[in-house]
Amino acid sequence: MERCRRAWRQRGEAGVLSKGSPGRPKLSEDQVARLERELERRPLAHGWADQR
Repeated sequence: MERCRRAWRQRGEAGVLSKGSPGRPKLSEDQVARLERELERRPLAHGWADQR
């Protein structure tokens, strides 16, 4: 809250306007491929007690 007050004091309304969503982090093709391989291994391979 103090950060908002400081921004208001320093820059007025412009200081507290939303800058929008930063967006989702992007995965590289290699990261997507690794994720797919790990998901195919199913939960038991990663230490979970069942396949849910």
